[in-house]
Amino acid sequence: MKKIIANLKKMLTNNVGIKIAAVIFAFIVWLAVVNINDPEKIVTVYSIPIEVTDNDVLKEQNMVYSSKGNYRVNITVSGKRSIVTNLTADDFKATASLKDLSKVNSIPVSVEAKNMTIARNITIMKQSVQTIAVDVEQITENDFEIEPEFHGSLADGYVLGEYSLYTNTVTIDAPTSVLDRIDKVAAICDIEDLSQDVSGRKCRIVLYDKDGERISLKKNNITLSISKVKINVSILKEVVLKIKPVTVDNIGTPAENCEITEVKMQQNTITVIGAADILETLTDLDISGEIDISKDESDVTKTVDVSKLLPQEVTITSGSIVSVEVKIDKYINKSITIDPTDVALLNVSDAIKAKVLSKNISIEFYGKEKDLNDVKSEDISVSIDLNGVVAEGTQDMKATVQCPDSISTVNDVSIKIKIEKK
Repeated sequence: MKKIIANLKKMLTNNVGIKIAAVIFAFIVWLAVVNINDPEKIVTVYSIPIEVTDNDVLKEQNMVYSSKGNYRVNITVSGKRSIVTNLTADDFKATASLKDLSKVNSIPVSVEAKNMTIARNITIMKQSVQTIAVDVEQITENDFEIEPEFHGSLADGYVLGEYSLYTNTVTIDAPTSVLDRIDKVAAICDIEDLSQDVSGRKCRIVLYDKDGERISLKKNNITLSISKVKINVSILKEVVLKIKPVTVDNIGTPAENCEITEVKMQQNTITVIGAADILETLTDLDISGEIDISKDESDVTKTVDVSKLLPQEVTITSGSIVSVEVKIDKYINKSITIDPTDVALLNVSDAIKAKVLSKNISIEFYGKEKDLNDVKSEDISVSIDLNGVVAEGTQDMKATVQCPDSISTVNDVSIKIKIEKK
């Protein structure tokens, strides 16, 4: 063992210069091999997004920028194949600083590798985009009125009542062109399945353009003085109230010699809204006492404003005017003249001759005015029965009058007849 160690020591200490030269030669050979296997290479990296930085520069001047597109840059880089072969857009950062904004609103674009090792071993030879153009606009402010916008459906049988916002306006800071696009400012209030009043509910403020599309706050550099507003909303109960029927028996009495024949109501219900506790006290409405027909002699339509029969806190949503049609017949006396030739003489004996001496025979009838107005003389038949009459002379005889069932005679009708023997 001692002999082996001695031999090794001798080998390491002898010919030191030759050994150093061998090491240097080996290193040179290694470099040559590396260069042969990992040569220089040029590649193109595509679609690196360009980030605009240093926004505070414009904010200090109460201005804002907007880009004219979604800018990206392509770069050509050179370096060892092992490094550049797998490079992607994610390995690079492209920036355009607003500090360098020119008078024509263009910004130079700078591209660099994110990783320092990559940065030291590549060279960016060229880039497709040297500058980008932006629009610079002044930030202005304006006050807008807030409108509530209710989303969802209330519980069955309930409707929205009055509402109030804690504040009716919001101040909006935005580029002038954006302010000009704002058509409506709304506070979104969710009312799904509500059946009780809402007090102090916070509602998010949103902006709409004239087409009803929402305007993004972040994308359009919009700042609101408040992002939410509190709202109070009254939730009312909705019920259908019945109206008691108005009939011939309960409507009252028309003018003298008149009779009610029919009553028609145009509706028998109304829809009302109000606080639930108030509506619970309501009963069917009786409007018969509101209808006065004491002076009416013909068909008439009466109207009743049912709102006068309800508490002030109750609102009618179906229309407050109820119409009632009343059919009224007026009874009158009317005289109808019968020609003497129209009087029929019945059962005349063969031994006598009979003749009507009365000239104009006027008969007074009683009935409904419209029925009497329709009656003509030809609708009336008058006859005298001469059965057993044989004595000569002139005498008044009771006539039999037949007329429509809708009318009747007021008095007995007497006609002067002359009897002569043959």
